[in-house]
Amino acid sequence: MINIVDEDQNIRDGYRMLLKSAGIDCSCYESAEEFLKSFNKDGTDLLLLDIHLSGMDGFSLLESLAKRGLHLPVIIITAYDKIENRKLAKKYGALAYLRKPIDSEALLDIIKYNLDSKILH
Repeated sequence: MINIVDEDQNIRDGYRMLLKSAGIDCSCYESAEEFLKSFNKDGTDLLLLDIHLSGMDGFSLLESLAKRGLHLPVIIITAYDKIENRKLAKKYGALAYLRKPIDSEALLDIIKYNLDSKILH
């Protein structure tokens, strides 16, 4: 299961359609807080996370999960590319750091590679 956190409904819908077309299940959340309320560690294979969110931002969400001892595979997405964000993405062990607009094929390749790696282990 891919969990998508992005406050833009159109973007969430686009990711949902893309993943569905590839046969990948996903759940969408408009905020970090909403994601945390329904978070299920066993139901999360990967987190697709926008870092620029109202309320708790994406890195604060990752910090909150880390404090709980949870380190999820994460793909960081952003329309606000900054060197500080790239450093934080590395700090949290992001699988990828992608700038919007995102290349759909590249995103699917990263997701499928990660899911295939989990199956092989």
